[in-house]
Amino acid sequence: MEQVERTDTGPAIETRELTIAGMGCDNCVRKLERALRAQDGVKEVHVDGIAGRATVTFDRTRIDVPGLQAVVAKSGYRAGAVA
Repeated sequence: MEQVERTDTGPAIETRELTIAGMGCDNCVRKLERALRAQDGVKEVHVDGIAGRATVTFDRTRIDVPGLQAVVAKSGYRAGAVA
């Protein structure tokens, strides 16, 4: 899932879905959501622990997909393919 919104007056906003492995409970979901939301440029986060996916809306001029994946890894989980 890739959505790119461009405006003449604002930054490029992008929504990407990451696959996440290693989450085992609701606390894991909350921990990862907090970690992603704390990143500069991240606008919205939804983590689905059952599906093993995170949907992240972000300003791609401030953070990129490898940066999001690094946050996931630093949080103790594995980020897989990006949709």
